[in-house]
Amino acid sequence: MKTRSTLAALLFFPALGLAQDLDRSLLHICDDGDEWPPYTYYLRYNHQATAEITGYSVDVITAILNKHHIPFQINLLPWKRCLASIENAETYLMALSASKNPEREKQFLFSRPYYQTHYYVFYSKIKYPDGVNVTGQADLGRYRLGGIKGYAYSALTAVNKDAMVRTADYPTLGRALLADRFDLFAEDYEVLVGLDRLGSTNIISDPKIGHKPLPGMPGNAFHMIFTRKNPRGAQLQQLVNQELQQMQDSGELDKLLIKYVPR
Repeated sequence: MKTRSTLAALLFFPALGLAQDLDRSLLHICDDGDEWPPYTYYLRYNHQATAEITGYSVDVITAILNKHHIPFQINLLPWKRCLASIENAETYLMALSASKNPEREKQFLFSRPYYQTHYYVFYSKIKYPDGVNVTGQADLGRYRLGGIKGYAYSALTAVNKDAMVRTADYPTLGRALLADRFDLFAEDYEVLVGLDRLGSTNIISDPKIGHKPLPGMPGNAFHMIFTRKNPRGAQLQQLVNQELQQMQDSGELDKLLIKYVPR
C-alpha cells in the first residue's frame, strides 16, 4: 500500500563528502503483499497482475534513490513478515508505507509523512438499510468492528482494537461484513478505491455495502520506515527526510501524487 533535501546543510559537511559516504550497495525494500493502491501495487496488463510494482510511493523512492545512485529492489510480502525483517535488520531495511503508533516508534525509524489517506466507515446495507449512526470514532464502540490482521489503526484512538474481528485481507473483510461476522469497519477510502479499480475487491462498487466519511478524523499520515538495528537505517532516514522536504517544497510530491489521486 505515498522527498529529501541537502544532507550537507544539516550535518555541516561538504556535499561531495556526504555523497561519498552513502552506502550504495543493493537496498532491499519490502511492502504489503496485499497491495496498497494507488501507493504500491502490481501493474496490471489486460486486468492481469504483472511482476512490475508501481504506484506513488514507488515513484517517490525511485526518484530519491536514483538521484543518489543507490540500486534497490522492492518486494511485496506478507505485512508481518516485512515488518519483522526490517525490525531485525535481516534482508529488508525499509518499507514504503506505515502509520505511526507508540510500539512501532520503538521498533522503527520513521520518515516525515509524505501522503495522507482518509477513514471511511463501511457497513452492510442489508443489515443497516438506513445507514449507521456514526458521528465520530467514539460511536464505533457501539458496533462490532472488523479489520485487517497486522494493521495498526493508530488513528483510531477511541477504539478497542483488541476486540476487532480481524481478517487476512481486504476481499475477506468485505465478505465477512456481508456474512455478519461484524457490523462495520473503518478503512482508508483511497486504498479501497484503488483496489476496486484493480479488480482486487468490489467493496466500493458493491451495492450491498454502504460507506460514509468518518466524521472528525484528520488525514491518516503515512511514512517510510527504516530499521533501527543496522546503521544504514539511520542514514536512509536522514537522506529520505531531506529529499522529501525538497520534493515537497518544489511541488514535485504533488505532481507525482496527482498521477494516481486526481483532484
